[in-house]
Amino acid sequence: MAKYRVLLVDDQREVRLALRDAIETLGSEFEVSDVPSGEEAILELSSGSFDLLISDVRLPGITGLELLNKVKKLESNIKIILMTGLMDSQVRQDVADAGASAFFLKPIDIADFLDAVERSLGLVAEQIFGDDHFVNVEKPVESVSERLASLRNEMDAISAVLLDGRGRVLARAGDLPDASIETALFPALMAAYSASEKVAKLLHSTPPNDLMYFAGSKYDVFLAHVGESYALLVAGNPNESSDQVLESIKSVHDGLRDLVNTLAKMGVRLKSDEKSPEVEPEIEEEIPDAEPEIEALFQGAEADINLQEVDAFWDTASLRLEDEEITNADALTYEQARRLGLTPDDEGEKD
Repeated sequence: MAKYRVLLVDDQREVRLALRDAIETLGSEFEVSDVPSGEEAILELSSGSFDLLISDVRLPGITGLELLNKVKKLESNIKIILMTGLMDSQVRQDVADAGASAFFLKPIDIADFLDAVERSLGLVAEQIFGDDHFVNVEKPVESVSERLASLRNEMDAISAVLLDGRGRVLARAGDLPDASIETALFPALMAAYSASEKVAKLLHSTPPNDLMYFAGSKYDVFLAHVGESYALLVAGNPNESSDQVLESIKSVHDGLRDLVNTLAKMGVRLKSDEKSPEVEPEIEEEIPDAEPEIEALFQGAEADINLQEVDAFWDTASLRLEDEEITNADALTYEQARRLGLTPDDEGEKD
């Protein structure tokens, strides 16, 4: 009989299967169940006791935080680990207040995740592993927000934002003056972000090491990769001199380095283990040379042309056209009919 019962809650089937397989590698004493929603999790919990609940924060129906509060009323001794792909300031505060055993940002480092599972269940002595192996609820999450806030203050910037690869906001410090522009600006910037990835692969630079700068009338925008899956966006006040731009670039570089270190310590995977496929450069299709016969025709057309002969040709051609018009009985004008002797007056004169 299993000694530890674990319940996984995530609406993405692939995530549930991956985490379930990982937990089952810890041994046969673990019994793992998984469900796609908080409502189904409550049904599972009401039918039997569980030692550990692992839940995504964003779920269809009730959220992971709402599930946490309900579960604590059902089983006060249950340990809870939360995970999410977002890092909203309100979510951070709610997670900290909820008192989960651990909190992970997706994508999850499996080694750190399994360590958190064992530690939550008391299977690992505290003195064996340092605190850097355990993703604490408060410090790592707050450190990202703090680093963005520090960067914003250093640059006297309007906003500093951490985005995922699809342009969704994970964390931010400060808002743009016109928040409505974000729905158009962020996707446009992510198009540049994707193009930069392609350039980086051509240059064999993994993860991308870039920094894009866009000068604007109301504010300037800096965009850079954070590992392979995230982006740092900084909106600063318009700079009037090249020295100020260079100083801002240096500040973004320093903030980017610190942000990468912070996320790495949190167990966030910044670099894919898979080898990036080689990107073949696009080769423009060559236009085939002209056929030899055609070239010979053009080469034979280099003789001098007599302009008088050309004019005579077109004069003759115009006369031919007039004669053809006259002989066209379906489109005679009155003058053409008179010239052919088909008008009444002409008939009278003949008499």
